[in-house]
Amino acid sequence: MEYRLYHGQSEYLSLQSAHKDIDRKKSNTNIQVLVLNADTLTPQQILDTVSSQDLFSSERIILLKRVYRNKNKDDFLTEITTILKTSSSSDYIIFWEDQKIKANTKYYKFFKENDAITESNKLDKRTFFTWLKEELKEQGLKIQNTATRLLAERTNYDPERCSNELKKLKLVIKDNEITRTDVDSLISDTLEKDIWNLIDAINTKDTEESTKILEKLISQNIDTNYIISMLTRNLRLITLTKYLLEDSCSTGNIAKTLKVPPFTVPSLMNSSKKYSNKKIKMLYTKMSNLDYQIKKGLIEPNLGITLLSSIL
Repeated sequence: MEYRLYHGQSEYLSLQSAHKDIDRKKSNTNIQVLVLNADTLTPQQILDTVSSQDLFSSERIILLKRVYRNKNKDDFLTEITTILKTSSSSDYIIFWEDQKIKANTKYYKFFKENDAITESNKLDKRTFFTWLKEELKEQGLKIQNTATRLLAERTNYDPERCSNELKKLKLVIKDNEITRTDVDSLISDTLEKDIWNLIDAINTKDTEESTKILEKLISQNIDTNYIISMLTRNLRLITLTKYLLEDSCSTGNIAKTLKVPPFTVPSLMNSSKKYSNKKIKMLYTKMSNLDYQIKKGLIEPNLGITLLSSIL
């Protein structure tokens, strides 16, 4: 009996790897595939399925999802590993966990000792592009060099979202080649929209909304340094708006001078009236200190940006 554990920090990538494994196994044979939500079944139901034989199929693939979340897992893990070691069945049992299993657990050690474990970690910007190259190949797609980074940015370096966007693009593009124009016109820049919404909420002193948006950005693993740079830019625009208003500049001239969309000027004007010169200097100091502390590893970035947003 074959078996393998798929787990890791990236729930999407580990499940994707498990499904690719299943597809490879069943590509040239008539194999029955069973999928069980092992977190909600009784130990006996799982054991009965694994140890039983199908009368109409000589080989099965059984995908057991979230075994480690089963509250009674300790009652049957020892028994199921015994079955895996001793059974002469030709079945292939795949264990998929929506979390990273600790290396010091018996569960992990069993698969590790038998070289039957695949771990999928979260991607950083470098590894995302490596993954993207393979994903394009898997989907039979090509992409222009100028479109690659834009695609990554538009999908926030999120493999699940990127994979879904590639499937949508495949339906409309020509010759299976993605151009920069395709990405620009067909994939919305939700990150930019969320950043502007965050800034607008901060400018209007809507603390509840700004907290909600910031939590969303953090959950999407948006680079904290990028958020800080955008907030710093906003403070700079507020400061410049303050000086331009003192020179009696019109709304149109402010937009032209700052090179910002006209619809953003009213919130900048309102904020500039609420921010005294003393507060602006204090906020610049706070942002500079936070940037220094993050780069020196003195504060956790997400905590720092959350604390900063509360005083903006």
